[in-house]
Amino acid sequence: MSQLVFNGYTHAADSVGIKIDNRMIEDKQKRPLIRVSRWTVVGTLRSAGGSGALQSDMDDLEDAYGDGDENYGNATFTANGHTHTLRNDTAFSGVRVSAFGWTTGPWKMHTELSNRRSFYAVLQAEYRFAHQVVAYSEEVEQVGTGGAKWRFMPSLTGAPQQQTLQVQTPVQYVQRGSLTYRTAMPSAPSSVFLSQYMHHDQTRIKEIAPQSITKNGTTQTNALYTVTWMYFAESVVPVTPGSFNVPNILS
Repeated sequence: MSQLVFNGYTHAADSVGIKIDNRMIEDKQKRPLIRVSRWTVVGTLRSAGGSGALQSDMDDLEDAYGDGDENYGNATFTANGHTHTLRNDTAFSGVRVSAFGWTTGPWKMHTELSNRRSFYAVLQAEYRFAHQVVAYSEEVEQVGTGGAKWRFMPSLTGAPQQQTLQVQTPVQYVQRGSLTYRTAMPSAPSSVFLSQYMHHDQTRIKEIAPQSITKNGTTQTNALYTVTWMYFAESVVPVTPGSFNVPNILS
């Protein structure tokens, strides 16, 4: 015997069939980010009381699987003593009805809409993994090599003349980066250049407000906190920057 219960609605025994599948979504770091559990339900309503009683049963089913805030709830499917469960309180998205509708079954004797009504529904839940580091990128750009600076000087009567303005020039560096945490604002890492080469007055650090999203369909939560940074350095000769402060993506 098999039976499905969803959102307080109990289907008749052996009246539905279910296909259960799980799909994993990975982030850019190839870590598991979201597991999507999907139940595809196909079944029938049967009524011994004629079309009037069948219509009442159809209304009850639509209430359980209806649109809006009411289509969230636990789902339990029991078959031959084995139980499968989708829990609304532990799923980040809640257990929601992503599709519901009526169909016509291949029944003989024209029983569809007389004492039988075929339906389908798709229940879906998303479970998120709690990795703190969501995204990270960083780069260092070098401007110049320390060599001479020259330009072509215009001439009133002849071709422009090349003129050396500086025999030696400074080497400039720009360090840019971005870091996104899931549940808290991260701190910008220190520069990869020694303090003596830094233009501290030009340092730029920007914190970006998190995104407001819903959890379980009814609760608002904040996620994805981002900080960006720009450091400027300069030297008479090229210098070797230190190592990047790469965050631990497994945290």
